[in-house]
Amino acid sequence: MINCMNEVTFAFICGAIGNILFGLKSSFQCVECFRKKSTVGLSPWMCIADFGGNVACAYYIFSNTGMKLFWQYINYGFATFFLIVLFIMMIVYKE
Repeated sequence: MINCMNEVTFAFICGAIGNILFGLKSSFQCVECFRKKSTVGLSPWMCIADFGGNVACAYYIFSNTGMKLFWQYINYGFATFFLIVLFIMMIVYKE
């Protein structure tokens, strides 16, 4: 039983770290673009695909689990928020 509990704890920790990194992944790009005041090299198609993927995955999880995975929605919310910030930066910096 103890070994099983360690595996569950390890899986939970890995999942939590993955969720945090996924939710914040675009924030690092936002900071870089803000420092350079430029979005050169940033693909709008990557941002569109990432945005669509976030929305589709969040919908899929909600339709299958309801609110059981509430923290997962926070994760997708942060990721989508930072993508919107990147879209705004692309418009503001017009490159």
